[in-house]
Amino acid sequence: GPDVRVLLVAAKDASDSDTVKNSGFVEVAPLKGNVGDQNYELPAGLDLSKYGSVTIWCNRFSVNFATAPLS
Repeated sequence: GPDVRVLLVAAKDASDSDTVKNSGFVEVAPLKGNVGDQNYELPAGLDLSKYGSVTIWCNRFSVNFATAPLS
């Protein structure tokens, strides 16, 4: 997808696009690629206790591609 980003979402289960939009999120970075492991630096001072999942999000179409819970 075009303009794909990694977001931390303030919901434990953000499997649909509306949950991502309505729960609140912080953008971590543009997705680096779609193959292999990737590492991302989190913004300084970020309170991780506010976020329950990580999402791959398409900004252009406001669509959630995939979500995983944070533990």
